[in-house]
Amino acid sequence: MVMPHLRPLNDPEFCYLGEVIDLLAKHYRECRLCMATMSLTGDCTDLNIMMDGAALYPDGFHPIRMNYSRDGVFKVEPLPRIDNSVRYYFIDFGMSTKFATGASPYVVGAKGRDQDVPELSRDVPYNAYEVDIYTLGNLYRKEFFEKYQGMDFLIPLIDAMTEEEPDHRPSATVALPLFRRIHNNLDSELIRLRLRPRYETVSERIVRDTCGRKRGDQHAEAVCRAIKVVTNYI
Repeated sequence: MVMPHLRPLNDPEFCYLGEVIDLLAKHYRECRLCMATMSLTGDCTDLNIMMDGAALYPDGFHPIRMNYSRDGVFKVEPLPRIDNSVRYYFIDFGMSTKFATGASPYVVGAKGRDQDVPELSRDVPYNAYEVDIYTLGNLYRKEFFEKYQGMDFLIPLIDAMTEEEPDHRPSATVALPLFRRIHNNLDSELIRLRLRPRYETVSERIVRDTCGRKRGDQHAEAVCRAIKVVTNYI
């Protein structure tokens, strides 16, 4: 078996709103496939979701010094993922469970990278599918909402996915059509909104917004319109 040289989920970092929407849509598509084959990762955290960065580094990159050329000499800048679609992979299936068709999805066990999951137990059975939904929602909270400004449109989804009561969490099958509509209805102006780190200083914001305008990107003030558009679909 040959696999691509994978990079961490957030290396390079996300830069535009459309990149986040694209990731979420792909996650739900993959989760629905997992449920169709009755196979779960059981550990959907940032360290277990990676991407094939070949499209962002057409000339390749060093296997260790990953921001350098193949020979490790020259630093290389990635192409933006907003214009170069990447594929994401769930990895590390050591804690996954494969169920026969019609078998109960309930398991026991308290191991896992995400220890925030409320129902994890060595003794009381819980639904393995619902744990995956929780860990993905927690990932979106930590990786996007807590890192970037203007991500409030994710809160209804994150709150639903991380419900204390597992039965109240949405399934991937329910969420996928929602994200397909969001993705299809975001025009290029909104998709290219620059993500602002929560702790970005005023001087950093001015420089980055100015550079963004020089590249023809939409002004960051349009983020309010983006949030309004996306929220209408949640």
